[in-house]
Amino acid sequence: MENNKTTKVNKPKKVKRKFNNKLILGIVLTIILVFAIMFIFSKTKQDETLPYSETLVNRLQGSEQGKISSVRPDYLPSQMFVNLPDMPEDFYQIRQLIRLGRITDFENLEEEYWMQPEFFPQFEEIALSLLQNPPKDRWGAYGIAVYPADWVYVAKPGEKLDVYFYIKSGYLVETYQGINLEKTFPENAEITTGLELPGGIKKITQQPENTSQLFDIEINPNPFVLEPNFPIYKINGTIKVKVSVNISENISQGNYVIAIDTTNVPEEYENKWIRDYLNLYTSGGMTKLDRPYYQLFIQIQDEEIGGDI
Repeated sequence: MENNKTTKVNKPKKVKRKFNNKLILGIVLTIILVFAIMFIFSKTKQDETLPYSETLVNRLQGSEQGKISSVRPDYLPSQMFVNLPDMPEDFYQIRQLIRLGRITDFENLEEEYWMQPEFFPQFEEIALSLLQNPPKDRWGAYGIAVYPADWVYVAKPGEKLDVYFYIKSGYLVETYQGINLEKTFPENAEITTGLELPGGIKKITQQPENTSQLFDIEINPNPFVLEPNFPIYKINGTIKVKVSVNISENISQGNYVIAIDTTNVPEEYENKWIRDYLNLYTSGGMTKLDRPYYQLFIQIQDEEIGGDI
């Protein structure tokens, strides 16, 4: 009887032991499944919240990884900036001072600033969304931009001055653009930015033939090639241009404007660059605006005064 009782007591223990093992196994499997689902969901959510499209990621496949910037927001893949200088820690402060007109010394402005695509106005407002979501079925063949577009200067007869601007390939442009710049003297011109000449003057009318005799102008470099700025920013995707102006001693007091615009590339350069870049070459001379790309407004005064305004 005791043995029978013992046997009857032992059987439930074995059953209970088996039940506990199954319960533990079920809990473990449930935990693993939950973590797997959380991982998949987390990864999917992360992919869905990337600030740039899969099209851009695919275009950068195989590209060298860029250094993660502690200054630039994480809105574009680092590979896009691998050829550019590191963004300076004070980049956004310097950019703001330039836009406010408190920094005007473009001659000595380091390339670490003006080579960054964010240096140009409206990058965040217009360009960023284009770069984050490039079209799948087409690509940029040509397009340029200049900054600053207008400049003002007060000078005296016989003065020599140097001014600078920056010219770059347009957003999404993937070609090598041949650029040739020429000086012009428009009959009518208007300052379209926030600048103005002394006296609040923003519009100028002049006689082009007479004005052209009063200024000796040299543009350097010219001509040149602008490299692509997409999908990876090239080191020569932005070029610093120097305009040297010698003012005649015989110039009268008044207001004048010198314009810099694109024109046809000389044939010898065109032929060379076609051979160098093949079907990736295009002539930037076909890129025109409804105004010159750069305008230098000069007010001549007799007083011993001169410089940027």
